[in-house]
Formats: sequence, structure tokens, C-alpha cells
Amino acid sequence: MSAISKEEVALYDRQIRLWGMEAQARLRSSSICFQGIKAVTLEACKNLVLAGVGRITLNDSSPITHDDLETQYYFQPDDLGEPRDRVLAARLAALNPLVDVRAGAQTDDAFDVVVAVGAQRAAAEGARWRRQNVKFVAADAVGLFGFVFVDCLRHEFVEEVKSGDETRQVRGVQEYVPLEQSLAGKVQGTNVQRLQRRYPALAFVFQAVVAEGLDTDAVSAEELGRLVRAGLRSRGIAEEMVNDDIIRQVYF
Repeated sequence: MSAISKEEVALYDRQIRLWGMEAQARLRSSSICFQGIKAVTLEACKNLVLAGVGRITLNDSSPITHDDLETQYYFQPDDLGEPRDRVLAARLAALNPLVDVRAGAQTDDAFDVVVAVGAQRAAAEGARWRRQNVKFVAADAVGLFGFVFVDCLRHEFVEEVKSGDETRQVRGVQEYVPLEQSLAGKVQGTNVQRLQRRYPALAFVFQAVVAEGLDTDAVSAEELGRLVRAGLRSRGIAEEMVNDDIIRQVYF
């Protein structure tokens, strides 16, 4: 890991004061791939580019539509019909010339983290990247709400623990579960009121969306409700956990 240059220190001074030189160096050496370009992709990539991540690869060559102009402020009317990844890569690169922003993933590319944006991509990509020992994130925003799933495989961390006047560092390990295991996991207890205090109802809605690889723009609220209730039954959870009002919020 090469040393951070004076130019980088000057550019990232405020955040280096927050998390230190070592963390900034690790961020600069990281490579992240985004599968799918939606509003969530744009916002996450913008923040990562400004923070100084090493490389971002955008993988979504589908053409820009009129709907994209309403949700993604880096797309302009002249971009209609152009590949999403190429247009967004050029706009992001202009924010920070120290970051390598690319369009289109190659088969031999190596990534530290892959982010699948949208339920359909999440359902298709989760198992693939775990087999390759690559950290995986699935995320999307639907209506007023959104979801994120994180699989960091095996994460080692250091935690500061205070004991009286002394502070000591304690090492720990967090083992993550794969996406398919998370979607099928059982919950403890059957009392609806207790479950609602412990788990947000929308979590079960988004679990069904990801498990089925749904495009919420292409499925009705009634169909989504049926799939959510079927998923609850298969996991031994009362259907009352998610009511129709919750389902409708996804389509706000």
C-alpha cells in the first residue's frame, strides 16, 4: 500500500482527521463494482468518489430513459438513449480526477466489494460473489423506503472498551450469513405484537421482493401482498405481521 501523496492529504484533510491516514489509504486501494444504475447507485458513487475510493466500476449498459431524468440528476435530456454506465462514469470522474471510474466490468476484473442495485440483480448476484469470496451488498430504494443487505463474509475489527480510567482494545470477529440464508431465516417467537416491536414490517416486504427478484414497477400491490404472505407462511410467521397499508407504502 503506497503512501498518500501531499495532494491527497490536502484534498481529504477533513476526513483524514476523522478516520486517520491508514483508513484513507485502505479506501484508496479499494475497488468497488456497482451492478445496476439507479438513483441509489448515483448517490452512493458520488459519495465514494468524493471520499477518494480507489476504483469504481459501473456495470449497466441499458439506455437512459425519461424516467431516469426524474431521479438521477447527472443525466440530461441529451443523454437519452445513451448507456447508463458510460454517461455516469464520465460525470463522476469529473468530480475527482484522483479516482478511477470505469464503465463496464471485464471478466478478469478483481473487486473488493460488489454492490447489486435492485431486487432482481440482488437475487441473481449474491451467491455468485460469495463463492468468489468477494464482499457483497444489495440495496434499492422503493417509494419512500429502501433496503440494504450486507455480506462482509468474515469481518475482523478492534473495539475500544473502557474499564474505569483505562481504555483497552479488544479484537473481535463478525461472521456474516449469505443472502439466501438471510431470506429464509426463522424468527424467534410467534406473538405478532412482540415481533412487530423487534422487526420492522417492511423488512419482510423487502425480503419477499429480493427473494422473488421482483421489479415493483411491474407487479401490482395485490400480487406483492400475496407473495409476502406466502413468504411469511413458509417461515412460520403470522400473516398479520404485514398488512395492506404497509404494502401500499411501497407504491407511494
